[in-house]
Amino acid sequence: MNQVNIGQRIKQRREAIGLSMQDVADKLDVNRSSVMRWENGETNKIKLPIVEKLAQILQTSPDYLMGYREAEKQNEGPVCTKQDVCFLPVLRSLVPEEDLFNQENMSGYELAPGLCRQGVYFYAQVFDTSMAPCLAERDLVLIKKQSSLKSGALGVFVINEENWVLREFVRRGETVILRAFNPYYPAMEFSQAEFESVRIVGRVTESKHRW
Repeated sequence: MNQVNIGQRIKQRREAIGLSMQDVADKLDVNRSSVMRWENGETNKIKLPIVEKLAQILQTSPDYLMGYREAEKQNEGPVCTKQDVCFLPVLRSLVPEEDLFNQENMSGYELAPGLCRQGVYFYAQVFDTSMAPCLAERDLVLIKKQSSLKSGALGVFVINEENWVLREFVRRGETVILRAFNPYYPAMEFSQAEFESVRIVGRVTESKHRW
């Protein structure tokens, strides 16, 4: 991370949206002198959680502040340009589809493999125990956005454009089954015609457990 570069970007974004150093300090619950040192490049390192909070306050993305990309664009999730790691948005909701990557629908950013790209990959938080014991509430799942799945894949689905669920996708002839891992949650069965009202959001590629 180029500390001078990140300091310059913090200052540019802060001034662009009309915030004072004290405004940023208050939102972060730090001293104004800390913000001044960051902008002047006087500190050796800014911790990643602080960078993530700064990005939300400054209405930009962490990888822009950290110099992982040159162009700064509003209302756009981070685009990865390095091969090691990148930041992807954690989405609050998966409906409606056109609002997925609105700033209001992002609760934060999470590190992901650098080959992932925003718009193709994103995170969502597990909100129930339907996939226990493999996935617990508050776990994060990394989702690759795609409209079709192979039988046996773990996917994310939107039912009637109202609710989204995390289920195993199983196809048996003309029947589609969305199966939970937790036996207390009944399987959802659809005929081919009925399944047309279900939108496949994407495939779960990995998960992160949050303690």
